[in-house]
Amino acid sequence: MGAGAGTAELEEHLRGFWPGRELEPVAWEDGPVLERLPDFAAYRVAQGSGWNYATVGASALGGLEFVLMAPSGTDDHAETLAAVAHFNSFEEYRVDAGSVLHLGRPWTGGSRMEHLLVSPPYPYGPLLEQAPGGVRYLWLLPVHAAEAELVLAEGPEAFEELLEAEGVDILAADRPPVV
Repeated sequence: MGAGAGTAELEEHLRGFWPGRELEPVAWEDGPVLERLPDFAAYRVAQGSGWNYATVGASALGGLEFVLMAPSGTDDHAETLAAVAHFNSFEEYRVDAGSVLHLGRPWTGGSRMEHLLVSPPYPYGPLLEQAPGGVRYLWLLPVHAAEAELVLAEGPEAFEELLEAEGVDILAADRPPVV
């Protein structure tokens, strides 16, 4: 892997972060991601009333892996992770904390949010973020178009302050926009 960690090390990192929970593979074989990232895989882990989805193998080109929180355990989230990993595998499209991505579709059923804010994994903390071999996990937070515009105009901190002030349930697929 280009960033210095193999898929087995990253899988072990995820297992260590969610001890005692099943790290369930979510197959995603459509689209071009496996042409660029042949070791790409997506996993899900149940937690409370929601699910965590995480990539392994995305860091081969770009040094980043991704995590997404979701209210449902559907395979659609593996498609989202595959699309972001594929996009990030091209040097000219690399993302980082503060990037905003437009999906072109709602991120999950019953949602109007079509954008993702790439962010440090605040809900998870540095134990997830800092993976073996210098690999970094970043969080994909679904946002509304107006929220994406705010992030691009004023920076992610302004948006994050609004989320905290409003006490937003980030797992709510149909949450109202904060702007």
